[in-house]
Amino acid sequence: RKQAASDEWVEAFCDLVTTWRPIGWAEETGQIRAGVGPFIERRQRERRAFVAREQFPTRGAKAVRAQSIRGRMALSGLYIPRGASWWPALRSELLSFPAGKHDDQVDALGLVGQLLDRMTHGVAAASPVVKPARQDYRRLESVGSYGSSIEVI
Repeated sequence: RKQAASDEWVEAFCDLVTTWRPIGWAEETGQIRAGVGPFIERRQRERRAFVAREQFPTRGAKAVRAQSIRGRMALSGLYIPRGASWWPALRSELLSFPAGKHDDQVDALGLVGQLLDRMTHGVAAASPVVKPARQDYRRLESVGSYGSSIEVI
């Protein structure tokens, strides 16, 4: 997380892709596609850092775009590794949004929220067929040596 020249963050992007091998990458359409898109594509080929990149249009105000992740965080929380060095900065940014000086991380989380909204939900497994208990028990009134009755199905 830092303000950096585009060549530096493109290299960081390629590093992440070659290290973690994600199946997809999300980015905002605007400046990325028009400004550095061809450069990213060239460096991806040169470094063999292949990933499907999907552009999301920048729509509405940042506060509106952050709503999907905000709702998810309210329902499920947000996992933060204990002692994460970046947590104080993220916490400060989240608490001061939208009036704070920085909002890059909130923007990134908003994009994650958009991705989660578009993901396909899994299909619930079919519940096993439970046969109703049989109600046609017949009672055999035989008396055994101990004088007990026996139920026969």
